[in-house]
Amino acid sequence: MSVNFLHLRSFYAVASERSVSKAARRLNISQPTLSKQLKALEDRYKVKLIEGMRPPLTLTTAGRALYEKAERLFGIADEIGALLGEDDIDSGALLRLGTDSPPCAAEFMAAFKAAVPNAHFRVTIANAMQTNELLLKAQIDIGIICEPPIESDYTYTPLYTDRLVAILPASWPDDGLARLPLARIGEEVVLVREGASRTLAAMNRLLAEEGLAPRQTMELHTREMIREAVAQGLGMSLMFEKECPPDSRIRMVPLETDSSLIEVKGYLAVRTERRRMPLIRQSMAIAQEMSRQGPSRQDKAGA
Repeated sequence: MSVNFLHLRSFYAVASERSVSKAARRLNISQPTLSKQLKALEDRYKVKLIEGMRPPLTLTTAGRALYEKAERLFGIADEIGALLGEDDIDSGALLRLGTDSPPCAAEFMAAFKAAVPNAHFRVTIANAMQTNELLLKAQIDIGIICEPPIESDYTYTPLYTDRLVAILPASWPDDGLARLPLARIGEEVVLVREGASRTLAAMNRLLAEEGLAPRQTMELHTREMIREAVAQGLGMSLMFEKECPPDSRIRMVPLETDSSLIEVKGYLAVRTERRRMPLIRQSMAIAQEMSRQGPSRQDKAGA
């Protein structure tokens, strides 16, 4: 019994979006038509694939197993199309993105959406190591990663440069300093991320170079919690500039150092074997353009 690929693609769209209405818009068909195709697939094989009526829909055990197979199948189909010179990006194409830097990922998505208005995204937020693992397992199409581990079968496109800055409460005594001396860090309570954090690793390398250590550290597990704790006057922190949106309750102050250790570079990483796929090629082209443009207008205005 041969598989009806039209029905399978309909299932894949619904399973990806966890919504019939979103999947219908993605495939540019009506919701009733999509529902009929999904039901026809279930009836033909006498299996329940999706539970529930309202989004987010839930996949059954059989649905999850089929989704994994369909994801690989349509990924290979896209690669074959690219190999044969097919350059068009399908209407409603889904780009699976993994990142350890949500602000940079959002900036990239905005640029991609401007170039491919009908594109859809599925975003996974993880640390650099986890993002690299997702890319290795082909569970994401691209990774936006800060200082990624170098893999021989990956292609890396420079995307952004960021730097460590001091994050202080708005009530911090105003010393009239435009830059914070690193020695001050040794006098303060410093709020830090967990041990695997690249921000903490960068801070530790910088302080080790200067022979400094914080008077006291307090470990908090998210950037949002650190910003709130700083705003409440519990201490100061070091954070990458792009990851600290404007907040009237906190001050962002450059560090008084010329050390290159305060800078990090972010890359768009893809599996080399997939770089000819239209979605991947478009992603790499956008990353190259963003890298050439440098900091956004907002970054330049605050410089």
